[in-house]
Amino acid sequence: MSTQKVEYDAALGGRVTLPSHVTTYHYAAEALQEIRNLVADCQETTQRSSKLIFQTLPKHMRRRAMSHHPKRLPRKYRQAHKSQMGKSGNQPVNGKRPSRKYRRRPKNLMREYVRRQRRHVWLETHIWHAKRFHMVDRWGHRLPYASCDKTYRACYRASAEHCLLQDISFYGCVELRGPLDMLREGFARLTSPQCGLGITARTFLSGRREGSVELFEDGRYPYGALQRASFMWRPRREEEDEKQTNHTLWLWLHPSGAQAVLNQLISVFQLKSTRQQKLPLNEAVTEEKMDVDKIEPVELSKETSPGKKNSKKKPEQRPLRFWTKTKAFDPQPSYFNSDGTLHLVLLQREFNRFRLTGPRAQKVLFASLRPHREEELQDKANYCQAALQLSSPAELLSNLVMAHLVVDPRLQRPKKRTKAVGKMEQPPLSAGDLLMNQPKSLPESPLWSKKARERLAKGIMSAHKYDQLREQHAVVPGAPCAFEQQMQALPVILIQRPGSQDPRYKRLGYGCGWDVIAPAGYGMTLWLTLTMWGARPGGLRELDSVAREAGAEIHLPDTLAGVQRAAASADELRARYFRMPPNKRTNYRKLAVVSPFTAPWRHLVRDWRASFSSASEGSSFYVLRHRQQLEEIVESIRHRSPLPQTLPDDAIIQIQLQLLSRGHVKDNALICLPTAADHKKRWRQLKHNDQAPVHVEPTQPDLNEQLRKELRQSHKLKLKRLRSRRVREKRRLQETATKRVHIRPANTAHLVRGQLQEMCRLWLPTDPAELRDSVRRQCSRQVFGYVSTAGFSFTEALVCAVGYVTPAGLQQLIEELPASKGNRKQPPLMCLVRDADSRDYRWASFQVNLNVASPTF
Repeated sequence: MSTQKVEYDAALGGRVTLPSHVTTYHYAAEALQEIRNLVADCQETTQRSSKLIFQTLPKHMRRRAMSHHPKRLPRKYRQAHKSQMGKSGNQPVNGKRPSRKYRRRPKNLMREYVRRQRRHVWLETHIWHAKRFHMVDRWGHRLPYASCDKTYRACYRASAEHCLLQDISFYGCVELRGPLDMLREGFARLTSPQCGLGITARTFLSGRREGSVELFEDGRYPYGALQRASFMWRPRREEEDEKQTNHTLWLWLHPSGAQAVLNQLISVFQLKSTRQQKLPLNEAVTEEKMDVDKIEPVELSKETSPGKKNSKKKPEQRPLRFWTKTKAFDPQPSYFNSDGTLHLVLLQREFNRFRLTGPRAQKVLFASLRPHREEELQDKANYCQAALQLSSPAELLSNLVMAHLVVDPRLQRPKKRTKAVGKMEQPPLSAGDLLMNQPKSLPESPLWSKKARERLAKGIMSAHKYDQLREQHAVVPGAPCAFEQQMQALPVILIQRPGSQDPRYKRLGYGCGWDVIAPAGYGMTLWLTLTMWGARPGGLRELDSVAREAGAEIHLPDTLAGVQRAAASADELRARYFRMPPNKRTNYRKLAVVSPFTAPWRHLVRDWRASFSSASEGSSFYVLRHRQQLEEIVESIRHRSPLPQTLPDDAIIQIQLQLLSRGHVKDNALICLPTAADHKKRWRQLKHNDQAPVHVEPTQPDLNEQLRKELRQSHKLKLKRLRSRRVREKRRLQETATKRVHIRPANTAHLVRGQLQEMCRLWLPTDPAELRDSVRRQCSRQVFGYVSTAGFSFTEALVCAVGYVTPAGLQQLIEELPASKGNRKQPPLMCLVRDADSRDYRWASFQVNLNVASPTF
């Protein structure tokens, strides 16, 4: 019998008798169970554990970045960790980003820039803008929209009192060379004399003035508007005959409709691409003038292959095709007609075009451009210097074209940013002398020659080389060096813009300035010099704001750019609307608004045409650009007489509106006809200085509100029922399965998509195309127009907008005006304006824009 050992147990507080031996089979059973538990714990970390790999590590080995960087884990757990992250949809970072030193090497940096230009073309000032502006993707370009600083007021002050600078190099240039008669006949099919002077007017043929013309589809005027394009003719010498020699025309196109205009030009003039010309194979292979790097290898046919002996047959004609990897290196497409008398060339990225707006634009140019002294160009240099010393650009001939030869802009750059506001010397010629005595060679420029442009591109001195030479030769910092006298001269073309010419419509001279055309390669050099002399840089936002301040619009609603812009804005507003929760959405059905996100011009014209004309219904509309008809409308409004009977029913008239009281106007606001009660209430409000709305739209019932609630509840119940069914199915399979059973995918995407579409249809009003007379009488006041763009106008110190109205609605407005008492002066024509998300109607005065076909901004 074994002896027992007595020991003290602190937990029990007394003596405990312990056995002297342990039974073997009891010990083996307990050890076996512990081993089983250890094996199970080791297997759970990779198979059945509910924790992630990095969560099973000891706390002293855990790192916060383990979920993103597998190399933070021990090597044996990395593969399992990557598998877990892949199943959850979070792919861990595999590689390390190259160092900044490697990425900033010139070779790698330029390669990265080329890669980033595959989808969107960059301007030469892109790097400068990308550091300071919000960039947007528009029309195949990456363009600056607005400054990152709060510069909205500053840009207006610059355009009105100082100088606003904008890079509009995204405008494309198309060169046409051919006989004048052929060009005149072709553009007669694309333009109309009712919109102003034609492209072959005598005042433009001399090349001393730039013109603008409205382009339409072939033979579809007034429908099918494409865009408004600027043009200039190459100046001709006196000894050249106008009829026998070719003329050269530059057509500046906005990128939104450039391709459509190009297609019309190709169709009208019957042009063919030079890339599609067919040459014999032996000539195609041995042609030395063609660029070998840009020609695809020509495949030999079976008859001309080396293995066959068919030497008697003529070589096969194959089209020669160019190729390119990115948009940044596309070749310049060229076209010609059948007899080779007319040539069309796309001058892509051949020029930089900067726009300076404001009365001090001349001072900025005078300080930035120093003439290059040459004896044969002395008269032109003196004239340009005298023109730039005037107080305002509006004092010169409107749209004047001046060719100027200046020194490299880097030589005129100040040490620090300085405003060019100092007093100028007395100009040698007065404004009258500048109008009457112009040098005959004033518009002649080397930029019209392709060889000159190539020479300028090759001879430009890089900024790196220029800085190196300055370090070597400049003894005194800032002092001129001898090598700077050998730098090539820079030819530029200056184009004057007159600004507003109608003081009754807008402040006289607002929007005047200059356009500067410089060759490729000098964009950044000239841009920095202009900004250093005090020009305020702006973006696309400033283009729209200057146009709105001038009471006009750049892209009319019937042009390609206007249609694209309206569609993009509607999609963005619609997506933003449905991202909001239902209790935060504006119920447009209760506000009686048919189309809150876009202006339904076609349906508006349809509703008014059905009442005032017996013509059949159509879906077309256009902006009235007929100068004579617009003047007749203005005279009718001034004398409160009926509008001319010759006005078309499917046209819309551009007007400028100004609110007469407090309030704000947004885009797509409704322009409505007032009633007699509204006029009486206005006089009472004026007497008591009441700023309340003249009328408040009564709330309309929403018949779909209960239907939406029921549809939402039924949709939730259906999804819940489908999930319960999948859960029951999983449990039933799990009873007989040996492995873990996962719930099957829901596959309810089509149900959710259909529910969203149905809810969108029930939230927003019905499509106006489905209802008769839905747009005109959608609310308690008849709608006869819509606001296109709106905002606060600093020029007028009021909320202003640009809108369009129908002629029939304007006629009814004139007929319902109350008669003026006595010899009182007739008040301005007024209408009611209401935002799409408001119930308040407010008074607004408006006037018709006569310069729709020839904008001055």
